[in-house]
Amino acid sequence: MASDSDTLVGRATDAASRIFVTRDDEGRRKFNTSYLLRVATAIAAHSASRTYRARSNTAPLSDFGSTVGNDAGMNLLHEFGPAVRKMATSHLPEFVTRIEERITR
Repeated sequence: MASDSDTLVGRATDAASRIFVTRDDEGRRKFNTSYLLRVATAIAAHSASRTYRARSNTAPLSDFGSTVGNDAGMNLLHEFGPAVRKMATSHLPEFVTRIEERITR
């Protein structure tokens, strides 16, 4: 879902916060408990599969942070990726564009 904001910071904030706040069928914002429950369950299962001696006290928190951070980063990529690609390809030399057209036909 694209952001409603027109500012760069607003779009980035909307994209990153989409993992915590979602919209219901009526369009109202609500806390994304299902996402957090899925992440917590996956981390608990991963932690339980490690032997007791191989467990670290901080590993589950680190796993949670990296999972949430990765998902927020992917949302940012989906929000800004098309514009970045368009901007980057508009600066390509003409011969590169012609090669790309031949390859993708």
